[in-house]
Amino acid sequence: MEAESKQKYQYKKALKQEEYSHFVGTVSEPRDFKVIAKDIPCQAACPAKTDVPGYIEQIALGNHAEAYRINLEDNVFPAVLGRVCTRPCEAACRHTWTNTKGPVDICHLKRSGADLGKESARPLPAWHEKSGKSIAIVGGGPTGLTAARELRRFGHEVAIFERESHLGGMMVDGIPRFRLPSDEVQKEIELITNTGIKVHLNQNLSAADVAKLNRDHDAVLLATGTTKASTLKLEGLEQGDFLPGLNFMKDYNNSAISEMKGDVVVIGGGFTALDCARSCARAARRLVGAEHRVSIIYRRSEHHMAAEFEELREIRKENIDVLTLLTPIGIKKEGSKLTAMLFQKNRLGEAGKDGKPAIIPIEGSVKEIPCENLILAIGQNQDWSLLPEIDGQMLKPELDEYRTSCETIFIAGEFSSGSSDVIHSVAGGKAVADRIDLFLMGKPRRKLHIAIELQDSDRDAYVGRTRDHDLKDLMRMPILPPPKRLPREAEVEQGYDENTAYENAKRCYLCHYKLEIDNDKCIHCNWCIEVTPRDCIKKVSRVFRDEDNYATGYLEADLNRQGTYIYIDSDECIRCGKCLRVCPTEAISLRKATRKVVAL
Repeated sequence: MEAESKQKYQYKKALKQEEYSHFVGTVSEPRDFKVIAKDIPCQAACPAKTDVPGYIEQIALGNHAEAYRINLEDNVFPAVLGRVCTRPCEAACRHTWTNTKGPVDICHLKRSGADLGKESARPLPAWHEKSGKSIAIVGGGPTGLTAARELRRFGHEVAIFERESHLGGMMVDGIPRFRLPSDEVQKEIELITNTGIKVHLNQNLSAADVAKLNRDHDAVLLATGTTKASTLKLEGLEQGDFLPGLNFMKDYNNSAISEMKGDVVVIGGGFTALDCARSCARAARRLVGAEHRVSIIYRRSEHHMAAEFEELREIRKENIDVLTLLTPIGIKKEGSKLTAMLFQKNRLGEAGKDGKPAIIPIEGSVKEIPCENLILAIGQNQDWSLLPEIDGQMLKPELDEYRTSCETIFIAGEFSSGSSDVIHSVAGGKAVADRIDLFLMGKPRRKLHIAIELQDSDRDAYVGRTRDHDLKDLMRMPILPPPKRLPREAEVEQGYDENTAYENAKRCYLCHYKLEIDNDKCIHCNWCIEVTPRDCIKKVSRVFRDEDNYATGYLEADLNRQGTYIYIDSDECIRCGKCLRVCPTEAISLRKATRKVVAL
């Protein structure tokens, strides 16, 4: 009789729709990484996979030292990247499609964590005991330093060989002090070198020297960046008529430029071109109302330049002209002295495979621009002459794999990828360190997984957000007025105080929190749907999944009777927690997901 009763009430239930492979604990299935990438788009967009909501939450809680520690673990140079990062995370921020106030100020908040929390920072602990292996790293820029830190944490002996008299690479030589003060760079370099890394400065190595390093060490990493400047091929233009952009910036940062006479033309649209122009304005001591001009000339539109709107606005305040849709076609000289540049006007066509629009000349439209100082900031290339001959064979780079044709010699950063930026250099340094350790030790010794923690089961628990936080205006970065920008090291962006950092941090959706419905407990009362401030909870008839069982989409039900599930769309969820608190059956959970790299 009892068996018949049980069978009578058995029925086929709809499949559960939990997105992660397990409710709590550590997970590492392919679907889990897809879920966290969807839920935290800013982190997915970051080359170094920075725990963006993790550190912003700590700033909102007033724990600036912890915010700095999170960044130190993930992106290695928080104070640097809080000033000069190219910010791919901000373009991916959920605020870009959920309201009109703009993305969270992720980059400046990273700087706030550094400004307010770095004083207590210590070098990060090692993952493993001493391995007895040694690695030589050629190049002490962001890639080499990042790889050195990670390899040292693996327990290896590490030695850096740097051509200059200082470490830092582009962070010291290529970025002006008014954007990135040198003492901020040095403090974060010391957090790396103080772990016992050997540093050899003024080492201008040849291919033969690299071959010797390869004999003396278990592995060699080449991370010298892009040191060969690209140039223009124009009739009559000679080597002495111009300065490569990075050469100019190095001279400027080392106080080798005390004045500039005459009109300056900077050709290029990247960060180096912008930095050169702004440095020229300071080196010539003429921010406003000067007799001569500083001009940035770019062949595409402002939309395709590296600068954001705010920087272009500040550039114009510094009396710098920004001229676009112009391609250099010739020069004018008086004797051996450059006097003017000739440009052809152009228009933009369809985008090519690289995503950049084609440049179409407008016939008969030539513009002459006075020019006595020409700076070319049109990119740099790798110097492959550093690759040695090993066992009678010239070394060949394998760019996509951080390898060369010699198994003990690795490449990374700009030396592998070509011209890039600091955050991509950091990502490359971390990746190549894993490759080198795997090669040396024969097995992976770090593992990436996702830690899922259930938050307080009390239905009043929530992350502290309300819909009102979406209505907050972004509090802007305080900017130094133009008349005070003449000193070479006067930092233009002044940084947030604690209150401004807090107000901006509160805008973050804290996307590492996940609200999800257990449909076995749900009674379809619709209370959660009715209480939501956005259209984020829906009745759906079907959830679509891919080969990894990752939820790729859903079919929304038009009628109540067609609804199989009540489903929270995390793309629209603002983590206010109203649904969790109103649910009468406690069917909604709040969990926190964090990417973690652990030693094995």
